[in-house]
Amino acid sequence: MKLETLEKEIPCVSSIIEAIQDPFFILNAQGAILLSNAKGMELFRASWEELKETELSRWVAPGDRNRVQRELERMEEEKEIRLRLHILHGSQGEIPADFFGMMRGEVCFVTLRDLRGPMRTEEDWDRTKKEFLEKARERDQYARELQVMRDLYKEKLKEIRDIKERIEVLSYTDELTGICNRRFFIHVLTLEVERQKRYLCPLSLLMIDIDYFKHYNDANGHLAGDQVLKAISSLIEGAVRQTDVVARYGGEEFSAILINAGREEAIEIAERVRKSVANSPFPNDRAQPNGKLTVSLGVATFSPIMTTPDAFIREADNALYRAKRAGRNRVEV
Repeated sequence: MKLETLEKEIPCVSSIIEAIQDPFFILNAQGAILLSNAKGMELFRASWEELKETELSRWVAPGDRNRVQRELERMEEEKEIRLRLHILHGSQGEIPADFFGMMRGEVCFVTLRDLRGPMRTEEDWDRTKKEFLEKARERDQYARELQVMRDLYKEKLKEIRDIKERIEVLSYTDELTGICNRRFFIHVLTLEVERQKRYLCPLSLLMIDIDYFKHYNDANGHLAGDQVLKAISSLIEGAVRQTDVVARYGGEEFSAILINAGREEAIEIAERVRKSVANSPFPNDRAQPNGKLTVSLGVATFSPIMTTPDAFIREADNALYRAKRAGRNRVEV
């Protein structure tokens, strides 16, 4: 048994040693008393405060102390020692006793037998020893089972945390593209609008729509359309800054919150997104009405007249519609 294990499980160990009928002690490797049952305190006519952390040899008659200390120092794991000695018994002076000790890990278990009363047979002594060893085995078994339960608890707790994290991720992630969904986009935009009102940081918004996406879907099928949505979401993420938040707003429409970006920087980012899509090849994109797959973008920069996130989105949407009406594959403000 390790000392740290003993310290953690003192309540359990105490209940076990109190069940032992003879005076019983647990010592450290130096012979200091770590635990004693009530019988032990009664034998020495001492309180626990008096016994605590004193060396057992302190309570042995002076003529036997060196012998006890020597035996304790050379005691080996699982090896037993037996001594007949005299111990100090309060006002009654020295009384004869049998000493039985055994090392278990970093601690020593000691039982004393008062020889003043009727002499007990060897069979009684062996029965006491067997009783103690059985109690020790029960404690060890309990400790093992407790550790198994702790390990299972930790494992289940980790599983629960993983599930919670997955649920949280699913709550703000678009299932098809893997970018943020509309719900999370609205949440972040609301926070950023409030922050902009307090700190006057520039804030811009892009609304992005794939040109003639229905035509592409009808000509190539929904699976091909899904692949285009995934590819374009990746192109948008690659064209904006790392601090920006890209989301699938709905269908073939995307949005990007440009944090700390004024009007001119927002236009540059929007143009970078437009070029990235226009310059990327897609399967069968030449059959599109404008000869390739493109996007149109509307840009809005927050101003005091936009009092709500909805007003901010509406401003960017109006710019997007202007881009559509002006021929698509373009950026409008």
